[in-house]
Parts: sequence; structure tokens; C-alpha cells
Amino acid sequence: MTDKIVQRPAPQRKRTQKGFNWYWRFVATGFAFACFGLGGLFMALTIFPVMMLVLQDREKRRRYAQLVICRGFRVFAGMLDTVGVASVETENIAQLRAATGSIIIANHPTLLDVVMILAQLDKCQCVVKHQLFRNPFLFGVVRAAGFIRNDDNPEHLIKQAKHHLNDGACILIFPEGTRTPSNQTLGKFQRGVANIAIETQADLIPVVVHCNHDTLKKGVPWYRIAPSKIRYRIVVDKPLAFGDLHDPELSRAKQARYVTRFIRDYFVDRLKNDRAGKRT
Repeated sequence: MTDKIVQRPAPQRKRTQKGFNWYWRFVATGFAFACFGLGGLFMALTIFPVMMLVLQDREKRRRYAQLVICRGFRVFAGMLDTVGVASVETENIAQLRAATGSIIIANHPTLLDVVMILAQLDKCQCVVKHQLFRNPFLFGVVRAAGFIRNDDNPEHLIKQAKHHLNDGACILIFPEGTRTPSNQTLGKFQRGVANIAIETQADLIPVVVHCNHDTLKKGVPWYRIAPSKIRYRIVVDKPLAFGDLHDPELSRAKQARYVTRFIRDYFVDRLKNDRAGKRT
């Protein structure tokens, strides 16, 4: 006698019903990213070459390039809002616009963080991923702006940062070094910010980026569309004086570890009650 095999029906996946709004945002998102890439290529082939001919002073050319980029990002952010893909609101942004010679530190939950932050400014220096210097659509943009590669020789990177800070520029750095992984509030913090701060003794301006959806994070493709419009909230906190962060009696390595841990704990505390990473 053989046992009767009972076949259980395979569990059915719960499908999220997708209406017109979802499909509209899918098409609009693809269109927006295409415009972003082509816009970068357009700048690299037209605006920036003209700047090289008209402006002989390299520093002035770099500042104007950053102005063009920030204004371009502002237009792009406005387009995202208009087509229903993403919107942004800010708090204390005037403080960031008035800052000079400071290191701007921000968490990095999504692909669009740098766009949303720079869209609020007229100029800013940035430390960016080295892959952007090989991106066919964006390499001309990052080169024209004089942005700093994050894979540069550490001594040379610090030297560049010190030059820009002494010149009164602010530098935007994401201490995580890359986007936050999906389903996490923060990624691992690198020591680059701490090393620059220790060497330059510049004040730090924390910028807390809130996002209502776990989307456009590291490992999440652009076509995984959020269930509703992405809403950013960018909050500029009071500057952190470097003198309050470090202990001169510690060795350089221990200082770097301490400052890195302090910065991470700061953002952990600020994001503790945030809904970023939770689908709403």
C-alpha cells in the first residue's frame, strides 16, 4: 500500500495592483534619467568648451561650471516634481547657502541626493565616485566642475580639499562613500571625512536627507518604481565646530576613528525616528 501524496497548491505571490499613476511614473522616471544623461552630455559638448575659450582663469571657470551644474540640477528637480516622480522640501537651507570654507556631510539614501542638495545652491565642491570620471554622459560635467575623485591618493585628495576650503569653498561629502544599501538606514562610514577634517580643522555642516521610500538605494534599479511619489526632506543642522570633535592628545589614527564614529552616531540619532527605508 502506498501513501497517497497530497499536492499543496503553490503559494501565490501577492501582487500589487498597478494603476495609471504607477505606469505614468515609470515612463516619467525613465524619461527623466534619459534627460539627465543627455543634459550632462550637452553641457560637456557645448557650454563647457565655450567656457574654456572665454574664461582663461581656471578657478573662475570652475566656479561658473559649478553654477551651471547647480542651476541645471534645479531645473531637473523641478521637472521631477512637475511630472510626479519626486519632490523636495528643505529646512534651514539659507544657512547652507551662506556657508564658506566648511565640509558639508550628508547621509546618502538614494541616487538623487546630490542632485537635490546641489539644486538648492549656486556653487559647491564635491567629492564624487571615481566611476563618474569614466561615465560617457557625466565625465565632462565632473571634470569641468573640478570635482574631487574619491579614489585619489589620500594625500592628494586632502591637499585638494584643503586648497578649496582655504579658498572659501564648501565641500560636499557623503561619509558612507556610496549609497545606503536597501533596507538599511545607514551604510558603513568611511574615514575620508575625518581625515580631511583633522588636516583642515574645518567645521562640519550636517545635512540630513529624509526619503519616504526605500527606492533608488544601492542595489535598487531605477525601474523599481516606488508605490507613490518620492518625497525628499533636506534638513540643514547647525555646524559642528571641529574643535569640539577631536582630542589632540590622541594619535592621528585614533582621532580619525573617533571623529568617524562621532559622525555616524550623530546621523544614527538624527535618523532614529525617520521613516526612510519604510514603504508608505
